[in-house]
Amino acid sequence: NFPRVSPSIPFPFLLFPEYKVSISGTSVELTCPLDSDENLKWEKNGQELPQKHDKHLVLQDFSEVEDSGYYVCYTTASKKNTYLYLKARVCEYCVEVDLTAVAIIIIVDICITLGLLMVIYYWSKNRKTKAKPVTRGTGAGSRPRGKTIELGQETSSLDQEGHQVYSRFQIDS
Repeated sequence: NFPRVSPSIPFPFLLFPEYKVSISGTSVELTCPLDSDENLKWEKNGQELPQKHDKHLVLQDFSEVEDSGYYVCYTTASKKNTYLYLKARVCEYCVEVDLTAVAIIIIVDICITLGLLMVIYYWSKNRKTKAKPVTRGTGAGSRPRGKTIELGQETSSLDQEGHQVYSRFQIDS
């Protein structure tokens, strides 16, 4: 019942006047491409739409499932040869964003991330230089660690309780 594209006719010659489709929120508006406004009728999937005789067909609360289909506008004097298959998704609170806005958002996000990364890096670098060196504590059953001892010299170190211990090493030969 609906027109079919014939492979024997080149594509550019199939172009008829085009419908204009406007989507805003949950409503879809179709504009008939015919020049005449008199006795204009609209059909959807072969069923005439009652009380729809304007050049603009407004579909409020558009539903992709219920309202998708073949639409045609025609007059009693014209043929039904300009069909439009309409399948649209609508969103009540959607915002259309252009490419430059998306690019700006991405660039700003990268700059903020890099700035935060640099702040954390320099903060941790300064913190490392101010930190005291970590010394090893004595483990279970081990002796206190001290300086390298040269023979014949007096040295001091701390024992396990933290008392200063002086020692003199001498090797008798």
